[in-house]
Amino acid sequence: MTAVPDLVTVVDRLLAEDGGCVWNRAQSHATLARYAVEESYELVDAIDDGDPADVREELGDVLYQVVLHAGIAERAGEFTLEDVAAGVRDKMIRRHPHVFGDETADTVDEVVRVWRAAKAAEKSARTSALDGVPRAMPPLERAVKLLERLDERGAADTAVASVVAADREARGASSAPAAVDGAGGVDGAGAVDGAGAVDAAWGIALLEEVAGAVHDGIDPVASLRAAVAALEEAGRAAE
Repeated sequence: MTAVPDLVTVVDRLLAEDGGCVWNRAQSHATLARYAVEESYELVDAIDDGDPADVREELGDVLYQVVLHAGIAERAGEFTLEDVAAGVRDKMIRRHPHVFGDETADTVDEVVRVWRAAKAAEKSARTSALDGVPRAMPPLERAVKLLERLDERGAADTAVASVVAADREARGASSAPAAVDGAGGVDGAGAVDGAGAVDAAWGIALLEEVAGAVHDGIDPVASLRAAVAALEEAGRAAE
């Protein structure tokens, strides 16, 4: 395998002070973060489209992001690409004791149980089941992930109910929901002037819908993605 070392060499050249790329040298983990997200979404699109050539290309773009981040980190004395690969290699071995150890897991459910047990041992310092759910995830995906974590402990229904009850108590059973603008203030101007406002009651109602869908075995993310794809198709047809 020579392409991966060659890619590392390309990134090293791009980051070189002498003869490298000014743009690449100016980047940091923070400035590149949005590209990691964008490339990941493009990979998901390629997978949805089912074109192997596109999947290969988008995987390459994701891999490039990994190598570039590692190259930046190495120059800062933080870690290397070897450290990244070694870390995930060791993690996969730890989390698959039914393959690399003495555990037994012959079904998907058993594999999930073993994986969760291994992960829990690694993350024993965490104080909450919700620790580690990325704050940068899109809200719908994050809601589903949080609900999954809560459901593992039988607490999803209780948590959602408490959010709904707190909102109703704050608004009063008969009062109209108030929209909150992006700065956190209450906007009583109504729907016309409230474009772009944050309506907590609307969000909580949507959360109830998401929780209900998950409870019924529906994938809210995939379902909404399908609906939005239909919207795009209809919009293109109307152009």
